[in-house]
Amino acid sequence: MKIIWVVRPAEGGILQHLQQLLKGIPDLDIVVVGPPDLQKWAGQRRFIPLDLVDGLSLKRDFSASRKLRRLLREEKASVVHAHGLKAALITATALAPARHPHFLFTAHNSLPQSPSKLTQWGANKIQRWMFNGMNTIISVSDAVRSQIIRYVPERKVLTIYNGIASSNFGDYPPDTSRVPLGLALDDHVVGTVARLIPGKGLSTLLEAMSLIVKLIPRLHLVIVGDGPERSKLEQYSQGLGLDNKVKFLGWRDDVPALMAGWDCFALPSLSEGFSLSVLEAMASRLPVVVSDLPALREAVVSGRGGLLVAPGNAPEWAAALLHVLKSPDKAKAMGEYNRQRVDTFFGEDRMVRCTRALYEGLMT
Repeated sequence: MKIIWVVRPAEGGILQHLQQLLKGIPDLDIVVVGPPDLQKWAGQRRFIPLDLVDGLSLKRDFSASRKLRRLLREEKASVVHAHGLKAALITATALAPARHPHFLFTAHNSLPQSPSKLTQWGANKIQRWMFNGMNTIISVSDAVRSQIIRYVPERKVLTIYNGIASSNFGDYPPDTSRVPLGLALDDHVVGTVARLIPGKGLSTLLEAMSLIVKLIPRLHLVIVGDGPERSKLEQYSQGLGLDNKVKFLGWRDDVPALMAGWDCFALPSLSEGFSLSVLEAMASRLPVVVSDLPALREAVVSGRGGLLVAPGNAPEWAAALLHVLKSPDKAKAMGEYNRQRVDTFFGEDRMVRCTRALYEGLMT
């Protein structure tokens, strides 16, 4: 069985999700098609470069769809699986007007919404055309699924939650990450892992920190991740007087060890498909404070594993973080509950098995 993956420009959670699948189903012939900078990431899998770009670029998108059309004809894959909305659009265009009988799409994020009624009307038309040409659509949360079934019959869309290998988390001593960062064991540390883009809402988290740092003088924020907003966020942090309280670490491959040194995890996203970093924090036995979004409600049980807070509301975020940091016994109980929840519902093996079963089911 040959499976073509068409992958949009990606980093962070999407690539981690795909890496889990590549590792978990080594016997299937998966050919990765995507931007050239993903070739090293694809490892030993066969890789075909395709000039896919974020956003709309008519000339480059048209060229990419033509090249992909030729490639798909030559490869004669049993399954064509697009990852990300931009990859789905290019793939659907390449396959038109005839559609591949086994054209899959994984929606890793919420569908974008435009404030312009005209733009949203156009996006709805394109998405309806695109989704109806697919055999199956995988959503990473029921919240994302509820968006997609506005366009297609419910039977076409199934939820396969993101998963993690929880055994990689929760077994590091706190000083593993605190000492190298110059943090003491009696400091209070809030951490987050996110791509530094506007949609992650990190300016709200910085504002919240500025509101409570006088109440908790030994408070620090650790931000793991990179992105186009990094310089802006660093300047904003300095403007709030947090320059010696916030550590921007960039992308790191030692997240399990880093999380061991945190007292609380925070993710102030404005929109979210289903966050792997939240699951990693839960597996690390951390209490979590996250935005009150449909997808995150599926992972976090409010009051049991953490707190859900209105996106963009800095005073509410400050109050929630203060509540967790000032209640160490309750925070520990939240962390233990989170670990049990991840082990029960969000294991990597389950995600891999469900995806493999879908591939094999298409061919029976």
